[in-house]
Amino acid sequence: MGEKFEKIKIRAITIVIGIPFVLLIIYQGGIFFNITIALLAILGYVELCNIVKIDYEPSLMLGIVASLFFLFEKTLQESFFVEERIFFTFILIAIFMEHFLLKNKKNSIINIAMTLFISIYIGHFLSFLIEIRNLPHGNTLLVFALFTTWVSDTVAYIVGINFGRRHIFPKVSPNKTLEGCVGGITGGAICGIAFYFLLPWNPFSLFILGLLAAVSGQAGDLFESKIKRSFNVKDSGKILPGHGGILDCMDSILFSVPIMYYCFFMLQYINIF
Repeated sequence: MGEKFEKIKIRAITIVIGIPFVLLIIYQGGIFFNITIALLAILGYVELCNIVKIDYEPSLMLGIVASLFFLFEKTLQESFFVEERIFFTFILIAIFMEHFLLKNKKNSIINIAMTLFISIYIGHFLSFLIEIRNLPHGNTLLVFALFTTWVSDTVAYIVGINFGRRHIFPKVSPNKTLEGCVGGITGGAICGIAFYFLLPWNPFSLFILGLLAAVSGQAGDLFESKIKRSFNVKDSGKILPGHGGILDCMDSILFSVPIMYYCFFMLQYINIF
């Protein structure tokens, strides 16, 4: 019991310290916001490279460049008035040249594929943080997307660690339980309704949005768990006490934020804003 309480306490302290910082970054917006997201993309890419480097050797520097390209793909197109395919073509050729001419190993094709997978997984999915922030009322919508997902994660963790009995995905995530899963989804949905004070929409709509964020967030968590399980890694890093690495903290939002963006985007057409 003492060990469980200690884990929850450390996790809670990290969350309490991190929340004001997250809110400041979101409401500040602009270059400060973009730089922060770029740093998250770089750290996430490096952490995932370190996980897979046991068996593979993805490009580090060029992979980071590719990840940042996917992150700011729309911004680049709007700023330089050049089709994004031109940027991507040069990045792709550079990655090919590195593996076939400089590294020249037997598994070059797999390493190229791994480089592109990591850069798309990190960069493309994180880009939806920027896309949501750029929507009307984007700062509030982004807070909604993040907090419903994180509340779902937190409730799932607390319920699972205290009441979890039935393990539903033992080969993917041994600690994931049915009780924790149900608790997390419920917590995310209730958190959605709580946003009525900031987003005066129909409570049922907020409930559904919170539910979608929770379900997609748990799918994102399971996906990252599958990656770590495949390489016998417990955490992606140790930078965040009680959470692990940057990737451990943002794995759920990599799936939930894109889903939330498309929901918010479609809601614009029915005049809910």
